[in-house]
Amino acid sequence: MEIRIVEDVIAESALRELAKDFYGHMIKAVIDVDREIIAFGGEYHMDANVLLIEHGSQQLNVWGFNWYFDVPESDRIEYTSLINIRPHAGNKSLELMNEELRQKIKAIVFKKIV
Repeated sequence: MEIRIVEDVIAESALRELAKDFYGHMIKAVIDVDREIIAFGGEYHMDANVLLIEHGSQQLNVWGFNWYFDVPESDRIEYTSLINIRPHAGNKSLELMNEELRQKIKAIVFKKIV
């Protein structure tokens, strides 16, 4: 199982290669919105979450999402993950509900994937 931490940019073709291990049509990812780094890959969001924490991220800044290939740009990011359930942070569901945070994540993700 390969998980790649992206600090700069990554080609979508490289993400497609990572995605072959588990899902193919999509890849799981976890983003540190403070440090603007993303961990792509793994079977579960928690795998990438643990890797980011081990590399200095703090849980309160880390959120999970899915990246879909071959769909319109508006549908590429799905803000759904078990790690997003945080009642203490006002997010009581799998889906990240904070629109401002979603927009921040979207901006970072679209800068990183080329």
